[in-house]
Amino acid sequence: MLQLTIEKWLKERRPAKASGGRLPQGTLVDDWRIEAFLGAGMSAEVYRVMNVRFGQEGALKLLLDGSKGLRARFLAEADAIRFLSLPVLPRFLGSGTLDGEPYFVMEYLQPLPDPMPRADVPRFMNKVAKAVQTLHDAGYIHRDIKPANILLRKNGDPALIDLGLIKKRGFGAGSPVVRCKDGISIIDGKPVGVGTLDYAAPEQLLKGEYSVQGDVFALGKLLSFFYGGRVPWNVQNIVRRATREAPGDRFRSANAFAAALRHRNRLPAAGALLIALALALAAAFPAIRPTLRAWIGPIVNPPKSVLTVAPHPDETDAAYLSRILPYAERGNVEAQTVVAEAYFYGRGTPTNRAEAVRWYMLAAEQGDASAQASLGLCLHRGWGCKADKAAAVRMYESAAKQGHLGGTSDLAYCLLHGIGTEKDEAVGFQWAMKAALRGHAPAQTIVGECYLDGIGVEADPVRAETWLYRAARQNNARAQMLLRTR
Repeated sequence: MLQLTIEKWLKERRPAKASGGRLPQGTLVDDWRIEAFLGAGMSAEVYRVMNVRFGQEGALKLLLDGSKGLRARFLAEADAIRFLSLPVLPRFLGSGTLDGEPYFVMEYLQPLPDPMPRADVPRFMNKVAKAVQTLHDAGYIHRDIKPANILLRKNGDPALIDLGLIKKRGFGAGSPVVRCKDGISIIDGKPVGVGTLDYAAPEQLLKGEYSVQGDVFALGKLLSFFYGGRVPWNVQNIVRRATREAPGDRFRSANAFAAALRHRNRLPAAGALLIALALALAAAFPAIRPTLRAWIGPIVNPPKSVLTVAPHPDETDAAYLSRILPYAERGNVEAQTVVAEAYFYGRGTPTNRAEAVRWYMLAAEQGDASAQASLGLCLHRGWGCKADKAAAVRMYESAAKQGHLGGTSDLAYCLLHGIGTEKDEAVGFQWAMKAALRGHAPAQTIVGECYLDGIGVEADPVRAETWLYRAARQNNARAQMLLRTR
């Protein structure tokens, strides 16, 4: 009934299809000339445009429906593209108004191949998952991941578009979106569907909830779509886990989804040998094929693991820790990190930073970047262990080489100030820039300070203000303070 309600509302709001947009070819919108109509959505039209001054190609998105709620979503999307400046989002090229309605221009991107070659699906979906993880690392949830909202750059890398439903992780009462008893989000008093029915997670459609696992659900649906519904045996478990009904039963992150996809073909040597033998027997003796199929099935599609790293709904911190601890003791790296954080922050157990450090060490030894970054911070500050700044830098560096944003930012800070390592301002600035370009607010603040004071780079007040403003938009207190005191 709820889905029918949403579908009915969407149908009523969607403009009638037309052969072209309302702006004729050749129309000038400020410095942008309309070249072609690309398509229309629920509330906006998109055109391919050319800048008449600089000859730059772009895609112009124009709001059609001026209702207050849809205007808020449209402006939220423009702000996200403009101020986040993430490499997985389109580049922002300009904005303005036309007949009282806002528009913005972003880089022109190519549509996905239709259909996508099956051989290309795993590699492409790995890139998409990494793009989603970059958005999550910057502190945002997309909430509307679907084929139409992914475009291609010339090098084949995906870009995420249509950010009207984007939400900041942990947003509270300041958000314009609130939960409605009918499961439809409300923006400034106007009902707006939360996501797309075929891709949105159940909790997003039914309760208006959003989380990292909601985007993971969409990734699972996307993977199935690109295979045309005929998902290979070695990918079926990935789709099933990503799209489980309970958020806590899904992959913990988009990175975990990508890792499972990369390792989809890895079977134990003995299991691979037994399968090869079974296939040979099936070819020689057709009568036993049903029996062999039943025997091979659990090997090819093993039952789901009983470990659920995320807490269950209404599960207390103490019960959660009690459930996860046995897995950590048996060497599960995700569980070890969870246990370490429980002891560090006092979740379900008294705070014990020495015990937290012990668990961080176990996970760090297995190469977990998050544990390495956290262990580095403990070694840096002397939390739960004797301070060892040189060892902290080694942990930061290991985490940074795996792309961990916090570890990258902390490594940059140490290099810039000569903490635990020889001072190298130029290299420190480069590490900070790597994390800043991926939307990490502390790193953006470091980059802003470097430009402000000419540390590791030539002083540039304009660039300093730009980076500090980006960090301040993400509520970074130091960036806000620096902007106020300039």
